[in-house]
Amino acid sequence: MSTFAWRQAAANANIFHNIKEVELGSPSISNLCIRIGTHQRKVLRKRKIVFTLLLCLALGTLWGIYSQRAGQAEEQPKYVGAETCATCHAEVAKKWQLTTHRRTLFNKDESRRGCEACHGPGGEHVAGGGDKTKIIKIGKLSPTASSNICLKCHTHEKVTLWHTSTHARAKLTCMTCHDPHSLDAKNLLSDVENGKLNLEGITRSIKQAQLEANAAKPDSPEKKAALDEVDRLEAKRDKLRKELGGQETAYRKSAEPYMCYNCHKAQETQARMPSHHPINEGKMKCSDCHNPHGGANGMLRQESVVETCSRCHNEKVGPFTFEHPPVSEDCTICHKPHGSVQNTLLAQNQPFLCLKCHAGPHSRGSALASPATFSRYYTECTDCHNQIHGSDRHQPFHY
Repeated sequence: MSTFAWRQAAANANIFHNIKEVELGSPSISNLCIRIGTHQRKVLRKRKIVFTLLLCLALGTLWGIYSQRAGQAEEQPKYVGAETCATCHAEVAKKWQLTTHRRTLFNKDESRRGCEACHGPGGEHVAGGGDKTKIIKIGKLSPTASSNICLKCHTHEKVTLWHTSTHARAKLTCMTCHDPHSLDAKNLLSDVENGKLNLEGITRSIKQAQLEANAAKPDSPEKKAALDEVDRLEAKRDKLRKELGGQETAYRKSAEPYMCYNCHKAQETQARMPSHHPINEGKMKCSDCHNPHGGANGMLRQESVVETCSRCHNEKVGPFTFEHPPVSEDCTICHKPHGSVQNTLLAQNQPFLCLKCHAGPHSRGSALASPATFSRYYTECTDCHNQIHGSDRHQPFHY
């Protein structure tokens, strides 16, 4: 209530108290009270209107500030294209253009095109004169964030379980095994083989030039020309060796099994044992059995060990009328899949491998007591039980 209103009310109250000869319920006093109440209601109504207007003005101002900031935040990032990146990163761009990632240049979505598909929009990076803080450096990201960049495009079935894989839990990233700026293993191998052939040819040319230099007369122009040719070829050979060394290094970083051997040293040792799968011979790859991006059962491509082995060794799985339990449970009960010093990848030589489950076979009779028959039980069990993986004809597997 304003000061004027309070003064008016006080004056009205004094008038009320001074009129003592008039009774309380008279019409003049009633009209006075009605006029005072009406005035107070008008004042309160005006105050409400003013407060509502101020509140609306404040909310409008806050909404304007928020809209302005939101508009600035939603400004589209500026993409500059792979051609702009190549002006500074020419060597990287040259190698990248030979990879499968060059196909991203045909994407209509700028966020999935060229260099900026992985490194983000490069407008601020270029405007800042190559400011490294204005571009995504994948090597500086966390393992999860780094892998998520690759998973934006690589959404096929093989990589869907990456985040639950053993490699992801070990804090590895896609960049641990893959180099997006380098050729794939097949092309790298072709380059390595071609480089070796060129190196052999240059070596033969050097020997021929040396023979010509030795046959020429001392201090003759022919001898000088032959020696210059030797120097030129040797310089070319050294340069090629350096390039070939880099190509071999890149190949070993991207090709199986060398890439896997960088971490899995135990499996590398087992693969060099007398009995092994033909991995080092190039007839198999680690990824034939394993999915390095994670699988339903560890890192295997199939649902179980038995299913994995049966893709090649189907005749060992059956189904059989009389089954050998390890065959249907887990092949690694008897075999070491990566390599063994025993024949046929066995975990232990016979009969000791069989004795781990079949304690004391044939010991119930008196055969072991006879020296003439004693030695037969220190040979291989499969000499008699030759269908050890299972049989449809006889339960003891054909002895």
